[in-house]
Amino acid sequence: MINNSLKIFSLISLLAVSLMANEGPQQANGIKIGEVTAHSVIIWTRLTDGHAKFTTTEAEDRVRKQQLTPPKVAPGHTGQVRITLTEQEQQFFQSQWKDVNAQSDFTYQVMIDDLTPRSTYQVRVDARYYCSETISSTSKGSFTTAPTPNDIVTAEVAIVTCQAIRSAEDTRVGHSVYKQMLELERPLDFFIHTGDILYYDKGYLAKNVRDARRKWNHTFALPLNRDFSAQVPSFFMKDDHDTVTNDSDPSSVHGDLTFKQGIEIFTEQVPMGDLTYRRIRWGKDLELWLTENRDYRSVNKMKDGPNKTILGAKQKKWLKDTIAASDATFKFIVTPGPIIGPDKPGKNDNHANAGFFTEGEELRQFIATQNNLYIICGDRHWQYASKHPKLGIREFGCGPINGQHMFGGAPKKDPKMHEFFNARGGFLTVKVERKGETPQAILRWHDADEKDPKTGKQRINHEIILDLQ
Repeated sequence: MINNSLKIFSLISLLAVSLMANEGPQQANGIKIGEVTAHSVIIWTRLTDGHAKFTTTEAEDRVRKQQLTPPKVAPGHTGQVRITLTEQEQQFFQSQWKDVNAQSDFTYQVMIDDLTPRSTYQVRVDARYYCSETISSTSKGSFTTAPTPNDIVTAEVAIVTCQAIRSAEDTRVGHSVYKQMLELERPLDFFIHTGDILYYDKGYLAKNVRDARRKWNHTFALPLNRDFSAQVPSFFMKDDHDTVTNDSDPSSVHGDLTFKQGIEIFTEQVPMGDLTYRRIRWGKDLELWLTENRDYRSVNKMKDGPNKTILGAKQKKWLKDTIAASDATFKFIVTPGPIIGPDKPGKNDNHANAGFFTEGEELRQFIATQNNLYIICGDRHWQYASKHPKLGIREFGCGPINGQHMFGGAPKKDPKMHEFFNARGGFLTVKVERKGETPQAILRWHDADEKDPKTGKQRINHEIILDLQ
């Protein structure tokens, strides 16, 4: 009897192993192509259990959204990945097979150098069991490298902020703007997410490392969110809700999730180099500076003064020095929080608030000394364009990812500061081009929810054309 039971158990085990071998590690979170320059790129992926598909019925989805319970997402899977780049059907780069494990949430990312400017590369990421001869899954994508600083080209970037799973138009499919951005008349050159990519403290909560990772895994298993990142080079920034919790600073803890852990999880889950502040040069006419507003900040409750900071001394010096030395035609500081505002009442954790007024004023005074330098900010849940009434510097808020994300309300239009104000969501595009020999920058605020009845395309809520100063 015991021998028969052992035989049955052995047969079942062999069958299970055989089925697993046919499935193998998958890539339910796809790939992220990020940090593209004229000469380099970072490719990111994560291996997942192929037997745990991310699928729910519409009825289950409604219940989950009401009860705020976490979903079943594909767990990570040990295995190996290999990344291949090809250019014009010729292999340019191929990595060795690399192990992934639970320590890094089964993720892997690699920077690839020595690329050619303005060149298109195809990406292939293969997965397998350790030392298996069989590839169990493949993810593909493509990207085009940046032009050199001397190239005169048309460039276009899309910028978003503030997305939560609970505010997705279809919480089984993802946020509609990712589809809309792929349907623009001109393909995007790259994409910037200014932070609050997800919310540890909203919807179903993430109060420890395991649940924080699960929220990332869920957000980028949604098909629209996942597939976009394989088609458009992306630059990810973080803010308070995807570090720990609302208005988080180094003293913040959310359950068992610490500020330090939040910083580490972010760089694990997105393509990222050594520093989370960096700049993007895209041809002769466009350069952008992406600031880090959490890692180096003072505690929010500290009394304001010259020693209280969001950026930290090293980053602030980098920002001023590199902007002053730049020969780009149009320059944009892209920041998770506003520098001009105005903000809504009750906020006190950004440069537009009294809590960080001293450093905010230092930045505003510096910006006023530079020609063709503008601010683009995320975090605020409304679309706007502001002009400082005394200094004349200008700030453009991209607004939340859609109208469903209008959590917390918005201030009223301030006629002294707002050139444009709209309590709606969508995304902002910045297009830099030459009109004849003269460069100009065109900013368009796209509506995520409404279409133009004449064209059938997503409505543009506002447009501003920036000419040379």
